[in-house]
Amino acid sequence: MPDPGIPRSRRESARLGWVVLFSLLSLVPIAVWNGVDEPDSPSELVAAFLEAVSEGEVDRALSYTDASVPTGEAAAFLHPDAIDGGWDVLEVTEREGRYSSETDVTATIGRDGGTAVGHFTVREGFDEELVLSDPLVKVAVTPGSQLSVRIGERVDDRTSTDMLTTLVGQPWTYELLPGVYRFYGGEPTAVLEAHADGEAITVSPPAPEPTPEQAMAVQTRVNELIDRCLEYRLQAPPGCPFSTDGYVDTPEGQRLEELEDIEWTLVEYPLAAVVEADPELVGQNLLQLRFTEPGRLELHGTGTEDRDEWIEFTTPCRFVGSELLVVLSGDDEVGLAPLGTPETDSCRGTA
Repeated sequence: MPDPGIPRSRRESARLGWVVLFSLLSLVPIAVWNGVDEPDSPSELVAAFLEAVSEGEVDRALSYTDASVPTGEAAAFLHPDAIDGGWDVLEVTEREGRYSSETDVTATIGRDGGTAVGHFTVREGFDEELVLSDPLVKVAVTPGSQLSVRIGERVDDRTSTDMLTTLVGQPWTYELLPGVYRFYGGEPTAVLEAHADGEAITVSPPAPEPTPEQAMAVQTRVNELIDRCLEYRLQAPPGCPFSTDGYVDTPEGQRLEELEDIEWTLVEYPLAAVVEADPELVGQNLLQLRFTEPGRLELHGTGTEDRDEWIEFTTPCRFVGSELLVVLSGDDEVGLAPLGTPETDSCRGTA
């Protein structure tokens, strides 16, 4: 029987709460501007811009705008592979804008099964040249144990030297051209304009789940971590799944403190499983370790009951993995990230 703690199977598609739903398709494609170097009207400019996006011609689309093109990770999905094509510009209308130099343009796009509407601003630039004003749409991806962000056929593998901040910190922000996208292999989603308040559109990834290759690699990563942790001569090795709080109960029933000459020795590795982390404790879309078999290790050292006599001891301990988050990247990469709060004690109460 499968372990009930293992995450449920991957969702068939990303259910994004902000999706602009397509209505029933009722229009037919218009003749999109495509024949001379420069469109002559705001509506032709918007039509040409959206046609360029649909065809994956990112540079041509950006040439119609005054957008400040981002760099680095923010621009990871300003790429043809991110865009889901196969849609048409169905209707473009225009009306006067807030200022005499601006025109508000409404565009309807469609594909088999539905349509979506976006609103744009075209203004006169230098030499009365028409430009589309700041059309890029900002999306904020909720961080989680899956570090690979996938839009269309484009993947951005997030990496950081501060892994905990990457997992539970600020959302990962990207800028997209208005168009149609598939987030994490989900259904086609129209992303045509930003929120009215300028805030980024939030994208919540599907629940993370290890691939078969990653599931097999988890135990290897756990064993490697334990091997490194055993080298510490500390009561609470940082980022490690075992510790003592400075008090030890020996097999002879003595409670010792003032521990010195600490040495950890492996008896048996724990068996590791991946479970969904409690969102109330660490946030959404995070995975953590659970040891289905706790494993064994021993703590050696010296301590005292009365500070008059120092006693050498060896006492059994166990492993505890609740403070370790699981990090997934690509199809086969796995990492472990400590939450930063060491286990209180994994020695007392161990027979």
